[in-house]
Amino acid sequence: MNSKKLLTLLAVLPLLAGCGQNEEKGDLVIPTVDVDSIVPVLPNRPEYNTGDIKTDGTNDFIDIYELSDFHGAVNYETHSSGNYLGLPKLASYLDIKRNDNQGGTVVVSSGDMFQGSAESNLTRGYMVNYAMNYMGFDSMAIGNHEFDWTDTWLKKNANLDYKGHKTPFISANIVKTETNETPDFLQKSTIISRKGYKIGIIGSIGKGLKSSILKSCVEGYDFLDEVDSVNAEAARLKNVENCNIVILTSHNDIETIGSKALENVDAVFGGHSHESKKGTISGAAAAQTVNYGASIAHIQLSINKETKAVSCSVCEVDENPTQLAGLQEKAEIKTIMNNYSSAIGDIKNIKLGEADNNFTISAGLKNVCVESMYQGAVKANKDNNLGIPEDKILATFHNVEGGIRKDISKGNIVYGDVYASFPFDNEICFYKVKGSAFKGALKYNEVVGIGVRRTFSNNNEIDDNTDYYLVVTDFIAFSTDYLGAAFNITDADLVRTGKVVRDEVANLIYKTETIKLGNFKSGVSPYVGLKRIQ
Repeated sequence: MNSKKLLTLLAVLPLLAGCGQNEEKGDLVIPTVDVDSIVPVLPNRPEYNTGDIKTDGTNDFIDIYELSDFHGAVNYETHSSGNYLGLPKLASYLDIKRNDNQGGTVVVSSGDMFQGSAESNLTRGYMVNYAMNYMGFDSMAIGNHEFDWTDTWLKKNANLDYKGHKTPFISANIVKTETNETPDFLQKSTIISRKGYKIGIIGSIGKGLKSSILKSCVEGYDFLDEVDSVNAEAARLKNVENCNIVILTSHNDIETIGSKALENVDAVFGGHSHESKKGTISGAAAAQTVNYGASIAHIQLSINKETKAVSCSVCEVDENPTQLAGLQEKAEIKTIMNNYSSAIGDIKNIKLGEADNNFTISAGLKNVCVESMYQGAVKANKDNNLGIPEDKILATFHNVEGGIRKDISKGNIVYGDVYASFPFDNEICFYKVKGSAFKGALKYNEVVGIGVRRTFSNNNEIDDNTDYYLVVTDFIAFSTDYLGAAFNITDADLVRTGKVVRDEVANLIYKTETIKLGNFKSGVSPYVGLKRIQ
């Protein structure tokens, strides 16, 4: 059982009244976007890599720029932890960098580019993907969140055509379970040319990240050993394809890619952990970025013109890309975004209510989340005659670590704010569990404070032989990082409600009209913690 992950779960006991909900107000209705029915206007793409390659006479230089975990951060935003470039300024940033080495610049991604904002989610990645195609990304490795909308949308995005150009989606270690072969919408690698030099780019993903994907979205796929898969493809690129340079783009932290040595790889770019880092792996330069486009990684490789020996001359992470001189928003990218702005604006700008304080993930927002899940589950139980005895609902769980992405600020709240906080389409479910099994996996741990409303005060109040119910999401139910480690849950064990966490949070705010932080604080509300027995 994974105690570290399980401890990050938040549990809430049922709240029957007291959060100021207006029962007379009907449920919020959220429109949808038929993204495939929108025919976008696509500006003509520039011709990239047509100039001279940078050289000092003895060596030629290849400049590689990378970002990962962009998570659909399409708009420029200012944040104390680092400003988000947004798509129009990202395009301008790459233009400026390309001008420094017009014939020798490479642009890559290490994955998780689409999932994360209302703009990107409602367009199922198309907005970001079209922009990447315009910008001339040479490849994109597959991250775990590329699977969030099932392989249907992964395939659509892999085949998204921009006037004859498609960004190659690459992964050397994702295979179909039935055949053990690379899926037809992916490549293990791609080969590009820069002024006569052949450059192979390999994609990969951390083998263990399969457990971070909703089980139903990744059924039929296996993630093989990352280093073994990369080494096999790198050997082919170097020895069969005669590539001068091999680059690895991995959706995995550069410090955890593997204990085995990488071979035939000249540069490594990592991701997934949302941390800026640089260093070396098996002698190769390595770098990775934070999330949301708040930093850009850069590795410059030099090629000796006579011996063709490759070495690293620059390995850096630009932690302030929005400060680059001459940076401005590129009009062509805004044109791409405007194809969807009307449909998206009608949804993301829906007024929900107000917050009387800042609701941070750790203070207030996680409790809003589990309270809305509980209320949504109880309503679904009544409306759909699911047959769940309400007095047997023990607790509600949501993964705070990773499941909630942004705070909600004091003041007006629109649907786009909630979307940014809860970008994942996790369904709320009931899970039936014997009292003995519940006590065997978890134990009660009272939060400091008084006035905590709960249905039990310790494990002795739970009967071993009675059937109880937990309100969970399908993600944490199946994930071996969360409840799946404790209960080995299958789909047949769940009673689905058809409700998504994000929309239930929006619905709670909409009905409450003004959410008050004091109603969602541990110690003065029904919120308690549950932790695993050590």
